[in-house]
Amino acid sequence: MSIFKKSIAVLSAAVLVFGAVGCKHKIKSSETSNNTVTEYKIGVNKHEAEMSQEVNANETIFALNSVIDAGAQTENGEHYIYLDITIKNNTDSAYTLSTLNNFRLIMPDESEVYGHVRTQLYATNNFTDKYFGSPFDIPANGEFRGIVGGFVVKADQKDFTVDFFPTKENELDKEDVVRVKVDASKIVSPPADLIKN
Repeated sequence: MSIFKKSIAVLSAAVLVFGAVGCKHKIKSSETSNNTVTEYKIGVNKHEAEMSQEVNANETIFALNSVIDAGAQTENGEHYIYLDITIKNNTDSAYTLSTLNNFRLIMPDESEVYGHVRTQLYATNNFTDKYFGSPFDIPANGEFRGIVGGFVVKADQKDFTVDFFPTKENELDKEDVVRVKVDASKIVSPPADLIKN
């Protein structure tokens, strides 16, 4: 076998090995200081809640106060959806959360909708300081109250479930999930004090 063919074979094997290791690391595990691997399971502890109901999960008290529909914002009639939330942190450690990592919408067909940067740009330009871009900070022994998001949904999509993962400072710890079912009757227009003059 020529040197060129040997080099290609070695390179191909390295790509396969590193690719497999990389995928497993990103999806299922994280390395700790002693090089052991910790597996994380997503959403195994489900906490069902109603709108405005406080739920305590993973040392985090969470409430979805309302779901805000900014109306049709695209040529296809898609709507931008935002979440008015309260998070109470009763621990001595502050931490940072993000729309993309800690929230998702589950549609009736079980498809998942994640935060979209387009909605953040819209909110930054059109909403007051009641809106918090992502990421946002949760103070130690304190409370966060604000509007976060958002999500792009189809014009006729008015029923979905909001999932919140209370990860605290470990963004991979998603075993707990707070689930709030939302229908059209629970979705509101942006309140007057949210819109910039």
